Amino acid sequence: MSSVIILLGAPNNSDGSLTAIAKSRCDKAYQVFLQQPYSKLLCTGGFGAHFNTTNTAHGDLTKAYLIKPGVPENAFLPVALSRFTFEDATLAEPILASAEAKKAILVSSEFHIARVYYVFSHVLPHIEFSCEAAITPLPEAELEQLVAHEKHAMERERSNVEKLKSPHTH
Repeated sequence: MSSVIILLGAPNNSDGSLTAIAKSRCDKAYQVFLQQPYSKLLCTGGFGAHFNTTNTAHGDLTKAYLIKPGVPENAFLPVALSRFTFEDATLAEPILASAEAKKAILVSSEFHIARVYYVFSHVLPHIEFSCEAAITPLPEAELEQLVAHEKHAMERERSNVEKLKSPHTH
């Protein structure tokens, strides 16, 4: 099989419309798909108070967004109904295994992509990952807040990876 494009979720609005961050990630995934139309797409994102309070999984919202410009429905793998980045990787694992994926392209925002790569490459070390970063169309001050959040989140991910490597230690 050719590679899988993994589109990381982002917040959506309470009416189900995608935020600027989510749209920029979708647009980047679409660009990558146009370059590799035989790839499969795996959208991540389920439900959560901080990013999706609708009755539709975030991954289904991004899938619908990508179908509009012409991505065929049969290009999609099942949605990983995750709530956060580490869960994106752990819930993507069985989906990627059933697709027999050996390579995957991670698509997320430029402020998030380093953490995504770190998590996925540790949770799924047998898959070869590359990254495509979407440019976030937000004011500098908002972007700086997101970058600061990523520094704290990366500390948590390092702890999660350590727990994954030694599940019997507390």
